[in-house]
Amino acid sequence: MIEKVFKTDKITLLGYTLLVFTYSLFFGTIFFKQNSSSFTSIIMVLLVLPVAAYFFFLLRKRVIVDQNGIKIIGITGKKEFSWNEISEVAVSPGRKYFLFTTNKSGDVAVIDDSTENFKELLEELKKRLPKEKLSPNYENVLNSYKRSYGSIILIYVASLILLFVLLKSLLGI
Repeated sequence: MIEKVFKTDKITLLGYTLLVFTYSLFFGTIFFKQNSSSFTSIIMVLLVLPVAAYFFFLLRKRVIVDQNGIKIIGITGKKEFSWNEISEVAVSPGRKYFLFTTNKSGDVAVIDDSTENFKELLEELKKRLPKEKLSPNYENVLNSYKRSYGSIILIYVASLILLFVLLKSLLGI
């Protein structure tokens, strides 16, 4: 039983690790500098939760391909599609690429290109599924695919800005 496991790529995981760290430090510093548990400071601390939740989702995210089908473990739980119950696989190109897998019941699983070896995943699905189950643009997207880095660069920039503001505040510069 040969299975291939695809997780969140390391550059995305590192970016969100840095963001959660700097976000937590930033809002934690604001909270402690105010020396009170005012409603505003509590709200600021709560702003860390969505970023931290997404980070934990990225840690948990998995796509498993084996001879039986594909399993997608993501933010909404686990979806399993056997090869014969998949009705369509489509790829949406753009600034960020998305892979949509639909089964005969209408259930949809979405995988984005922050998944490591995304192109290898696309190739694996092409090998295992008949051509008529792949969207008409599938081959073109597969051949022209290049990992998008725009959103992850924004994460790194936001983290560095938060770190700069935090250091400036703490050091009084």
